[in-house]
Amino acid sequence: MAVLSDAQREAGWTIVKLGDICAFVAGSAFPQKEQGKVSGDYPFAKVKDLQSAAGLSWRNIDNWIEESQLKTLKSKIIPVKSIVFAKIGEGLKRERFAMSSIPMCIDNNLMAAVPSAAVNNIWLYYKFKTLNISSLVAGSALPYLRVQDLKDLDISLPPLEEQERIAGILGSLDDKIEANTRLIQTLDSLGEAATRKYLKSVQKTQKLNDIAHIVMGQSPKGETLNTEGSGVLFFQGKKDFGFRYPTPRTYTTAATRMAEPLDILFSVRAPIGALNRSVEACCVGRGLAAIRSSCGQENTLFYTLKTNPNLWEKFEGEGTIFSAINKKGLSELDIPFSETAISNGVEDFLTSVEQEIFSLEQENLQLAETRDALIKRLIG
Repeated sequence: MAVLSDAQREAGWTIVKLGDICAFVAGSAFPQKEQGKVSGDYPFAKVKDLQSAAGLSWRNIDNWIEESQLKTLKSKIIPVKSIVFAKIGEGLKRERFAMSSIPMCIDNNLMAAVPSAAVNNIWLYYKFKTLNISSLVAGSALPYLRVQDLKDLDISLPPLEEQERIAGILGSLDDKIEANTRLIQTLDSLGEAATRKYLKSVQKTQKLNDIAHIVMGQSPKGETLNTEGSGVLFFQGKKDFGFRYPTPRTYTTAATRMAEPLDILFSVRAPIGALNRSVEACCVGRGLAAIRSSCGQENTLFYTLKTNPNLWEKFEGEGTIFSAINKKGLSELDIPFSETAISNGVEDFLTSVEQEIFSLEQENLQLAETRDALIKRLIG
């Protein structure tokens, strides 16, 4: 239950129902046959699009529809400045939010909160991040949100001028994170372009195990896992990956197979070949392999793998249920390779790119920590 301090009361804060300051709009069904258009009149967001959202912004929305499809799909237009979030399943548990910057549609696993004139939309976005909406779920097998439960939430509401002040402070931090993220993506593209240019001059290949050390992951026993930071970091597979570095969530007190700092983390189960880098020594589970160059070409090897997913295409579908690649298959991958990557400056250039990406990623982590601390302090 929301409670106001004496200072907040004096400043004009009030307690209101969430349903008093925003309207909730549910998404609509989005049949597979209607999906796949990469342009149109309206973006049609799904939960996976929300998963790639960052800060206030959507990174990318894969599907679009035409105006003429609205009636057939029974889709409602979500207006600009609405807050979109998952209302069911695992997406709901992750509590990710994004704001619509253009009119859009959403599927029936999503919901949108449309702010009233009494509330600043950016302030409301940050307020949603404090509400712990996943705690309101009904259903055990498939958790879902009920609109009425959201409407009935008591929240503390500052005067509009104070909302705008808070939104400006928090929004500036997310703007900086977004600017850094765009720069990271630009640097990554430069690294890929430099690698593709270099590989055009490479005439031979080497087996991966001839130019790198490979450690196949092995998951520790479940009872050794924890989220309290006891032991060493543990990454199971692709689900832990970020843009370049995995997200710390789980630790183990009985590490089995280890990756060293800046090793390449290679997903050996579907999707085969997803890549990240380790920031520190960590335990790798059975969904990953740790790869380390044995010839001083750590970054050239990383970008070579990154730009050549065709190298492991033949292993797609080799698992009994999901695609997988074993140690023999990984070791025998034919990797474009030349000793000249060091002498001609390619490795040095890619090292500088990766160092800058690392620096920006670390800055983003610090900015996010500052933002999250301020959200608790300014919004409650």
